[in-house]
Amino acid sequence: MRRAGVRGKIILNSALVLLIVASAVLYAGLASVGLARSVEILFRNNRLMEDIRDSLGRTEASLTVYLSTKSSDALKDYIKYSTRLSEDARRLNREIRADEVLLLERDLAGLLDSFLADAEASVASKRGRDVAAYTERFESAERTLDLVMFLIDRIEGVFISDSLAAFSGFNSRVTSVLVSNAVLVVFATLMGMAILVSFSFRLTEPLAELARAAEALGRGDYDHDLPPPGRPDEIGVMAASFASMRESVRRAFEEQRAKAELERSLMEERVRLLDMDHKLKDAELLALQTQINPHFLFNTLAAGQQLALSEGADRTGDFMENLAAFIRYALKPPSRSVRVSDELECVRLYIWLLRLRFGERYRFEVEADDRALSVETPALVLQPLVENAVGHGLRDREEGGTVRVSARVEGREAVLSVEDSGGGMSPAERERILGEPAGEGDPRAGIGLRNVIRRVTLATEGRGRVDVESSEGAGTAVRIRLPLEGVVP
Repeated sequence: MRRAGVRGKIILNSALVLLIVASAVLYAGLASVGLARSVEILFRNNRLMEDIRDSLGRTEASLTVYLSTKSSDALKDYIKYSTRLSEDARRLNREIRADEVLLLERDLAGLLDSFLADAEASVASKRGRDVAAYTERFESAERTLDLVMFLIDRIEGVFISDSLAAFSGFNSRVTSVLVSNAVLVVFATLMGMAILVSFSFRLTEPLAELARAAEALGRGDYDHDLPPPGRPDEIGVMAASFASMRESVRRAFEEQRAKAELERSLMEERVRLLDMDHKLKDAELLALQTQINPHFLFNTLAAGQQLALSEGADRTGDFMENLAAFIRYALKPPSRSVRVSDELECVRLYIWLLRLRFGERYRFEVEADDRALSVETPALVLQPLVENAVGHGLRDREEGGTVRVSARVEGREAVLSVEDSGGGMSPAERERILGEPAGEGDPRAGIGLRNVIRRVTLATEGRGRVDVESSEGAGTAVRIRLPLEGVVP
């Protein structure tokens, strides 16, 4: 049969302690009641006699004033005090008892009734202007008053004797009662403390062992000692559950560690693949660039420029010169870092070439904050965005449009932006373009928007980003945000 659990033990021990304390308190209370009754004798009867003496004196005084002056205020006082005196008289004993004090109270009650009767009769005679009658009844009331005062003095004398006897008994008992109460309370307190300390130690020691085991588990120690198994109460259940939980945590930790190791290996493989992809894209771009012999191209353009100048075709000469400068900048390694001022110069050359092709159909605005000109940026990030703005954003606009290129510093970032006033993109089109892999079937895709985003991310080690804002009919804005610390060369 299973023994009582922790709750039952707490209730049982608490009930035992409370029973001991209650017994001590009950004994002390009973002894105190006996003492209180002895003390009550000293004051109860004396208080009643004092009330009667006071009411009697006030009634006699107000009656005398009324009979002498017929004052209405005196009559009111007489009625009030005589009523109080009558109530006090009803508190006295009116039966025949085998007790001296009770017999004296019975006589006192009769005299008070006689005094009140004479007083009422004298007041009535005064109202009837019967001088002889109220004088006679008042004198009778005065005689009765003397007898009443004599009986009150006699009763108080008896009370004093009884009080002295009660006080003697009280004085002889109070010391023994106090000592016995003190001994009993101290004994009950010590016994209760002993029971509580013993029970609390048996209850809390296993819990303390569980707490120490939990702290050890938090430090990674899975072998700390637990309370002895087999306890038939809630603590035993907790210990068994904690042991099971600790084993589960051990297994889960080992599984998590194995999983983390696998994820780390996968992450390293992913980083390696991304690095290989980066190198592959650079190789693809380099292969595309090497399809044209740069020396042959530059020499041909220089010869064309000289030919144009010799024939007086200055505009054609400028075209050949700007085209050669643009191609020279574009054919440099794309993984290099350049200053923002170099990127803006490349954009200006490209805009000059576009104006030869499209005339004044498109308007171009280039703005730059002086603080942004010296910031490092990956090469060829602005020209592809301008090309996209003209070739996609403004392509279907017969009236043309505007392309704004700006560079500024905002807080701890340099912001390069290309905005157009074209038709914009729907959210679906924006997601498709951003998610479209670069370099599949289109040799120009490697320098498109997706490639710009990839190179900005790699060059800034993830600290920079490219934001694209676009909605149908409201144009497109592409902003490149670069940390002011620069990019990785």
